[in-house]
Amino acid sequence: MAISGAHILPMITWGHIMTGDLSDSDGWMDNGTRLVSQVIGAVLALMLVNSGDVGDVVAADMWSFDMWGALGMIAGGALLWTVYDRCDAWVTAFVVLALGTMVGGASGMAEALVGSGGDIAASASNWVVDGVLVGVGALASVKIADMV
Repeated sequence: MAISGAHILPMITWGHIMTGDLSDSDGWMDNGTRLVSQVIGAVLALMLVNSGDVGDVVAADMWSFDMWGALGMIAGGALLWTVYDRCDAWVTAFVVLALGTMVGGASGMAEALVGSGGDIAASASNWVVDGVLVGVGALASVKIADMV
């Protein structure tokens, strides 16, 4: 891997979850702990940047579904993991910057936790589904590479 074990964004952690040994419960616990740590880090960063004055998160409707957004997440995850797995760290950094803005990361979740928390379910569902779809894309890129 290009960035040796670094989980710099939730989408990298989701990629590790989906491309690792899916039956390894210790791996799931380690990566779950990393996801929680990323959210805590985002909460602390938001509080420091905004001096404790954080508004409500603006999230999509909880149960709405946009097929093109989901397919974009899967394609983005496949692209990210292909570059992450095969290229140098500096190339991966560019891809992470390009794709990092499209994936709802820990900051949306942190805004819901720090704000009033009124839409925590909508924010959490978007965060989890985005991460899982990126992970599915990463899994697809690994499986396709194995078949070729």
